[in-house]
Amino acid sequence: MSAKNGTDLRSEPARHLSASSGVVASPGSTPHHDSASRGSRSASIGLLAISLGTAGLGGAWQAAATLVCAPVQISDALFTAAGLVWVVLLGVYVRHGGARWRNLREDLRHPGQGFAFAYVPIIGMLISGHFSRFGQEGARWAYAVFLVASALVAAHLLAHWLTGALSEAALHPGYLLPVTSAPFIASATASTLHLPEVAAAAFAVGVLYWLALGAVILGGLITGSPLPPPARPTLTVLIIPPATGGIAWLAAHRGRLDGVGYGFSGIVLFTLATVAFLLPAMSRRSFHTGLWIFSFPVAATANFLVRWTYAAEVPGREVLAWALMAAASAVFLLLTGATLVHGGRHRRPGDSGHE
Repeated sequence: MSAKNGTDLRSEPARHLSASSGVVASPGSTPHHDSASRGSRSASIGLLAISLGTAGLGGAWQAAATLVCAPVQISDALFTAAGLVWVVLLGVYVRHGGARWRNLREDLRHPGQGFAFAYVPIIGMLISGHFSRFGQEGARWAYAVFLVASALVAAHLLAHWLTGALSEAALHPGYLLPVTSAPFIASATASTLHLPEVAAAAFAVGVLYWLALGAVILGGLITGSPLPPPARPTLTVLIIPPATGGIAWLAAHRGRLDGVGYGFSGIVLFTLATVAFLLPAMSRRSFHTGLWIFSFPVAATANFLVRWTYAAEVPGREVLAWALMAAASAVFLLLTGATLVHGGRHRRPGDSGHE
């Protein structure tokens, strides 16, 4: 895949891959201090996938609390943990120069990781929506701030792409997050906060850019050269737009399933089957924190399917809902355990830190 300057990102993965984020990264020729700061900022943004996955699982447990009387304290704990990780990582980003506009713009336009800035307002919107039961007016104001931030991130990225900064082949599914998944999540949260007009507007934006950009990305993946191994986990992002779009539709219609809802369920199930067949291509011998990118697709899928089983009145839906939550929680616990082991191993004296 090539950037504007003609560098082939896919043929030179050793120079362009970030182990911390699991996505394509661009090279730099800055002094050591600037490079270290940039690396720390890149790592903190990549690690926000942990917070996003935790919040996503919290959203799934929130749906389970409503539909199958699961303990709401589980979702409260997950959203609290997501918020703490979010604050810590943003603090690390700012401490290493992220508050400077030059650094922020450079990181946002990063050809492989810029899309991850969408994590910041997405997590904020999810947390605002969840804790709105403690004060809806305050939650609406917080949501408005994160909604505007999400729109600005997406608009800035889209404007950057429209200038030809990225070739068609450079796009990977991660670029669907800011312009498609974020609007769908904004729509679902707006429905939670009883803002139907905002929900409809955000949903329309998500649909438009899902159809437009999704077609470009799929075409590039099918006809272009393969993604390098560390970037392949981003293929799981393909499941996020239909899952979050389906959640947004059901939320807007108070859980009632109609033709559009069934359409989303068909897309989710087909995409889920496709991603399942892609899993062998994503496997790696060693763990790295970039694998947290799996967590939000799993959580969003579980969230949608739990809602769908009840909306469709599927026989045995309560058992199925608990099975879905158990599977999503097992993936989360597995990633958490692997991360703790990975971090402990790399802190041992004499460990070089290489995988």
